[in-house]
Amino acid sequence: MYRGATSAPSGRAGSQAASTKASASGEQSPSGKVRNGATPYALVLAKRLGLRYVTSNSLSIRRARRGRGWIYIGENQHPIRDPKIIRRLARLAVPPAYGDVLYATDPDAHLQAIGRDAAGRLQYRYHSRWEDVRELRKSRRLARLADALPRIQRRIAQCLASEACTREFACAAIIDLVTRSAIRAGTEAYTRLHGTRGAVTLLKSNVTVRGKVITLKFRSKGGKIVTKEVAAGRLGRAIRPLLQLPGRRLFQHRLENGEVRVVTAHEVNTCLREMAGTSISLKDFRMLLASARVLETLARVKPAPRERQRRKQVLAAVSAAAEDLANTPTICRKSYVHECVVRAFEQGVLERFSTSLKHSRSPIGRARVLAKIIATMGKPSWSQGQRGSARAR
Repeated sequence: MYRGATSAPSGRAGSQAASTKASASGEQSPSGKVRNGATPYALVLAKRLGLRYVTSNSLSIRRARRGRGWIYIGENQHPIRDPKIIRRLARLAVPPAYGDVLYATDPDAHLQAIGRDAAGRLQYRYHSRWEDVRELRKSRRLARLADALPRIQRRIAQCLASEACTREFACAAIIDLVTRSAIRAGTEAYTRLHGTRGAVTLLKSNVTVRGKVITLKFRSKGGKIVTKEVAAGRLGRAIRPLLQLPGRRLFQHRLENGEVRVVTAHEVNTCLREMAGTSISLKDFRMLLASARVLETLARVKPAPRERQRRKQVLAAVSAAAEDLANTPTICRKSYVHECVVRAFEQGVLERFSTSLKHSRSPIGRARVLAKIIATMGKPSWSQGQRGSARAR
């Protein structure tokens, strides 16, 4: 599956996706030490999956245009003739627009291909079994968030009850805004480089408060203009004193000496982890909200008898969630929607949770239902210590 600047892979060797570039290991080792481009955890994981960990420098098959199609040039600089190899490379479905495309010679390499998109960003396509790691990480993150959500909401209420514009007050307001709106966190670096905004870097001019309704309008990642309305009286009351502080930025705090400083994404995520008592980030709320939106949409429809029709049903649900996140459906599906939700729908399992969903309209309730569905659908066999065939399909 491709990973690069914008989306995440699906877990099937023939499907297309791009993703936010991340560590290929899927999870860092406690030591964090890296050897040959991999953490110790990544090397152990590759072995457990029956895969060979490789670096991008080892990819030696290149793609070349011939007529309206492609040929694949091997290390010996001659076109590859083996139909089995050609089928494997073609199934990776590297977009035609990508340049400098290289493939792995080993079908069991954890990294199968790389290429550059139209913007010059390097994209990665991984083995399907390696991509299952991403779904396991989503499961763990959602489980942690579901468990911590009641604590987080209590702490937000306590912090926003204060009238002082402290750092904790501003951080709590940002966390509350993200949990309600699903907008990106935003960072100082991204704002400087691209001129785009997220929750942390919003300007006062991006926000209007009228009664209980908060209206946001700002340029988000990718240059897309995002307009959202959030109905939240408590949050609206919290934003009003922040608007009175000097400076253009919305989320600032006043020090004891009277100095006013902006809040950083690092400070907000640190505050969030302290509230939760576990390792989570603002991005996890986008995953929760997207998965919950897809869950609620699919729970209202009966799975179609034909696979093609079911794919359309899933796409419609994901597209609605993507609109909420200001993402494309592809990115939303691969990065934010847990695959267990889709599988539960396709297998008719969601019907078991219809009653729970009707009585779970709060974020805490939705998070708990999601956690139950993920537990019901189970984990990948390799995560249980079992090894199966890992040859690319």
